[in-house]
Amino acid sequence: MMSSQAATSFLLCLFLACAATSQNTIPARPSVAVGRLIAARDMTTARGGHTATILPDFKVLIAGGKQEHGIVLATTEIYDPTTETFSSGAKMAVPREGHTAASLSDGKILIAGGATRGGIPLSSCEDYDYETGKFTTRGSMHARRVHAVATVLRDGRVLVTGGEDGDQPLNSAETYDLLTGKWTLVAKMASPRANHTATLLADGRVLIAGGTGSHHRAHATAEIFDPKTNKFTPAASLQNARSSHTAALLANGAVLIAGGSEGTGHAPLASAEIYQPGTSSFTLTGKLAAPRFKLPDSTALLDGRVLVVGGAASAEIYDPKTGTFRTAGGSLDTARYSPAAVQLMDGTTRIFGGYDSSGVSTAKTWIYRP
Repeated sequence: MMSSQAATSFLLCLFLACAATSQNTIPARPSVAVGRLIAARDMTTARGGHTATILPDFKVLIAGGKQEHGIVLATTEIYDPTTETFSSGAKMAVPREGHTAASLSDGKILIAGGATRGGIPLSSCEDYDYETGKFTTRGSMHARRVHAVATVLRDGRVLVTGGEDGDQPLNSAETYDLLTGKWTLVAKMASPRANHTATLLADGRVLIAGGTGSHHRAHATAEIFDPKTNKFTPAASLQNARSSHTAALLANGAVLIAGGSEGTGHAPLASAEIYQPGTSSFTLTGKLAAPRFKLPDSTALLDGRVLVVGGAASAEIYDPKTGTFRTAGGSLDTARYSPAAVQLMDGTTRIFGGYDSSGVSTAKTWIYRP
């Protein structure tokens, strides 16, 4: 049996040991839930290479796209998140896939370019009026463009950059003025590019990054569009050349660039990097768990993290605080390329359609719940 003096010494040593442990142990950062993908109701039509755009009444316009055997769609449908249902919408004037869609300040949706039957690139445009439920043609761009990118500027104009006219990437860019309904050419980009990203920065400028250039090779170049001058200036180069990647503006004003490929026929990338506007520099960050390309724009979650989905069956969450990706629960039915995704007011993200590895499109949809 331990004496009282020995017992006291033992307890003192135990206390000191525990105190030393607590002083030298860094509390673990609470693990933030990564959410889950859940299968939802099917669309009325299978499609890939389509667009999904939120309407002023918080419903979603899903437009165009392509099916196997070269079938290009003029059909649209309306998704109602309150009832989780899809209903047929008006047809576009022209079947198109690989087009752009932009929300205008008057509540209409501008649809521009893309490719129609036979893979013919388009310069035509039309807008959707949610009040009448109809499309109206709105003239043409100065160039035919498929796989271009549309960005709504702070002044209400829509900037459309690059794209392809056939297999030829374009270095031209133009803006659409809602008040006049006209397209105006702006200065040319330094590099012709398609399948790039264009991200509206906090200061109103636009970061143009990567994309496919000549000979189907990906760019590592980036440039900045200034709406005050309507000109592009070179930015720092990406750490990795990439096209068909994804980009998202982070809460701190930086931009996440993730995934993509180094060009047609190249394997998808797992690398990701961060653009810092203050230093105009790109630095590598944590890698994706699954290499992926042919992605929709990434979704910035309400808590500042970023959802990356598409190009693989899984979804991943990027945490800017740790610089790492974590895989979400659940999965798509298979890797889905060129799906469409939108974040709704309740913080969930809806993923619509896409192609599988054989080019077969689907009507399936999924919900990501944080």
